[in-house]
Amino acid sequence: MGMTRGVPALLGIDFRTARVEVRERWTLDDAALARLQQEASRLVEELVVVRTCNRTELVTWSRDPAAEALGLARAWARAVGEDPDRATPPLQLLQGFSGVRHLLRVAGGLESQILGDIHILGQVRRGYRDAQAAGTVGTHLHRLFDTAIRAGKRVRRETRLMSGHRSVGSEAARHLMERLPAGSPRRIIVLGAGKIGSHAARALAATDGVEVILLNRTPQRAADLAREWGGESGGLDDLPRHLPDAGGVLVATGAPGAWVDHRMLAGRAPGRVLPVVDLSMPRNVSPEVALLPGISLTGLDDVHPETAAIEEARQDAIPQAERIVEEEASDFHEWVSAAEARDALRPLQEWVVEICRREVRFVAEGDRDLADRAARRIAARVLSRPMMAMRTMRSSGSVSDEDQATLSRALQHLFSDVSAPGGLPSESR
Repeated sequence: MGMTRGVPALLGIDFRTARVEVRERWTLDDAALARLQQEASRLVEELVVVRTCNRTELVTWSRDPAAEALGLARAWARAVGEDPDRATPPLQLLQGFSGVRHLLRVAGGLESQILGDIHILGQVRRGYRDAQAAGTVGTHLHRLFDTAIRAGKRVRRETRLMSGHRSVGSEAARHLMERLPAGSPRRIIVLGAGKIGSHAARALAATDGVEVILLNRTPQRAADLAREWGGESGGLDDLPRHLPDAGGVLVATGAPGAWVDHRMLAGRAPGRVLPVVDLSMPRNVSPEVALLPGISLTGLDDVHPETAAIEEARQDAIPQAERIVEEEASDFHEWVSAAEARDALRPLQEWVVEICRREVRFVAEGDRDLADRAARRIAARVLSRPMMAMRTMRSSGSVSDEDQATLSRALQHLFSDVSAPGGLPSESR
């Protein structure tokens, strides 16, 4: 995909715009993502989907973001099995520089439910790689995601925003322990050994007096992780065996729907409250579990630190991180401006190069290589001032977008056919 006129846009849903029961309906698993990518290829020129436990965002390069967002929303609905004529998700559309800034803030951990979440940069990178594999990313989003990933790395390296290895998993571990009733066993079952589950398990295992039982769909994965702290492990079907002695359960599995229900929790110890925390997206614990006696069910929307619990160093790091985001966003904007100037002047450049090549070849006695190198150097010097003027005009906003588009079309109309038959006069001496 080459350079085309358009703007970046972002259409998404996150923990600020919708509760978990709404977000889960719009979560894209791999199959739904493939369906969306296929349909979206007819709607937008480029697409990258960022998927985390707290957000799903479609980043596009669009000629008409508002109109294309309507088509994308309908395609999204069909991909997840919703009726596009009835579904009314609280989607947020950000266009142009606002969308760029938001994506960079996401990559830098500034938009995470857990400020400075250490997993978010990897999730942004995964979305970009998925798009590369699907062939839906081109020149513009390649540059944008390269910029976003670089911004996230700089935030991690140059500030303390991501210090302390905080994540949804570690905060969920703290959240569960705060809700553990006095006198309850400090024996916690963690279901799921992915990034969130493993981070929660490690955080729990590092807590004094806490024993962690890690259960996973693949028991060997759980065994390898549990070996780090000398804990027990097993498969998901071992839950009933461990449940009577458990003081709490943390669920972070990647099942497509709720599988932890009243039957799975029937073996809990009577006479005490069992805290259950569901970190899965979509939810893997049936909401009806909250109605069972002796169960305290919380989820992603409940797992967030109080302001007083956020370290002062992290608060101090926010202005530094925001400065990095602005620097990188400005660099991307400058790149777009320069690219549009190059596109507008390319026909004129090729025209100048061809004239110079013919003239230099005449005095160079037919040496084509010498003529080509000299022609391109001359053209670059001739066009350096117009190129700078167009970049400045674009970035300063001194000329309207409509006038810039008119100028670009005029240049293309005047010079785009110079290499065609009759475009240049024939050589004669």
